[in-house]
Amino acid sequence: MDIDRALAIEAAEREYLQSRVENLLGVDGNPFGARVFHNGSFPCFAVSASPSPMFNRVYGDYQHDAAAIVGLLSQSVTPLIAAPASLEQGVCLAGRQLERLKGWTHLQLACAVEHAVIDQHAFAIEEVSAETLPAFLDIHAAGFHTKAEQRLLNRASFSYPASNQRARIYVLKSAGEVVAGAVLYLASNGVAYLGTAATQKSARGLGYHGALINHRIEQAKLHGSRLIAATALANSQSRRNLQRAGLTVSHAQALYRLAED
Repeated sequence: MDIDRALAIEAAEREYLQSRVENLLGVDGNPFGARVFHNGSFPCFAVSASPSPMFNRVYGDYQHDAAAIVGLLSQSVTPLIAAPASLEQGVCLAGRQLERLKGWTHLQLACAVEHAVIDQHAFAIEEVSAETLPAFLDIHAAGFHTKAEQRLLNRASFSYPASNQRARIYVLKSAGEVVAGAVLYLASNGVAYLGTAATQKSARGLGYHGALINHRIEQAKLHGSRLIAATALANSQSRRNLQRAGLTVSHAQALYRLAED
């Protein structure tokens, strides 16, 4: 595992997730109880209205100050990385036992921009607008089985202000209707992170996800990114589509929480 590349990928993902929490924090009155705080130089975030590990994460210096991470884990999780198949179900950190969350172990994939493989397609892809954002949000909520009570929060987390030039949402249309969409986050460290993507259930298997990968890679090139990165489940079609575009497995990431006594 190339540790420098792995850390760059993790930093880009962290920045992307933090940006979504900051969107929640920006809602008048902060109704979702969002907050961003720091553990030393590492940003962490939490959202009291959401139980999702996506929005409640602690980061820090795992080698030199693991106790500080453990001290913040009462309501949050922390990601640990390793070579694939090397992550344990339980680990000891600063004298406390942590357990791996079921369903939250993913592969991190990446490639240098110049090594990406872009296939041509004839699909209509455009940057999201005020008119098409609701369709993307509906497709995303359906694809990720977002509960009704969490849909307003989920929508707000994607409402990037115009001042945020790092986040891009693209939608793919068929017969004038939005059928798929995906996020590109241009992280400050030069990594283009291919964020969440979703396709309408009735439109799956038609190559839309792959086309959105290609489009985002093209956009990343235009914006001067040096590395393309993405997250996928090991046995998913998303992983296969990403590998088709030239990305290879960098490492595995799993989320851990404090084990119950």
